[in-house]
Amino acid sequence: MNSWHRKRPILAFFCNWAPYRCYLELGQSGMVLPYSICPIKVMCAGRLDTAIVLSAFEKGAEGVVIIGCKEKECRYGPGPGQAKKISETIRGLMHILGLEPERFSMVAFSYNEKNRLFKEMKSFAKTLSKLGKSPFALD
Repeated sequence: MNSWHRKRPILAFFCNWAPYRCYLELGQSGMVLPYSICPIKVMCAGRLDTAIVLSAFEKGAEGVVIIGCKEKECRYGPGPGQAKKISETIRGLMHILGLEPERFSMVAFSYNEKNRLFKEMKSFAKTLSKLGKSPFALD
């Protein structure tokens, strides 16, 4: 876990279906993200627990992003709506923890939006670099 802290990554929870495929296609295209991203594949973004996301911040993540499916493309039906509720809860707790709300993001992607994913992740990383080191960073 110590090497994880030194990198101060962006933790990205990818829905197993369209968003993760989009991420894989981004990697296969040769586009390289200029920072440390730690991708975590979950069966559905709507199944994430708030505590898991907040734990990522506690353990030193600079930022966390939930990347789910678009509304009409979810294999589980209510996944995007559930992910939105989870993200609203997280945003509501960030100030209590002393974290800037910009350290968290939730976005939806189709499988064929690798260029948009690249731009969104690059923009998120830029926002995080402007914020500086997380108050929970251990180094």
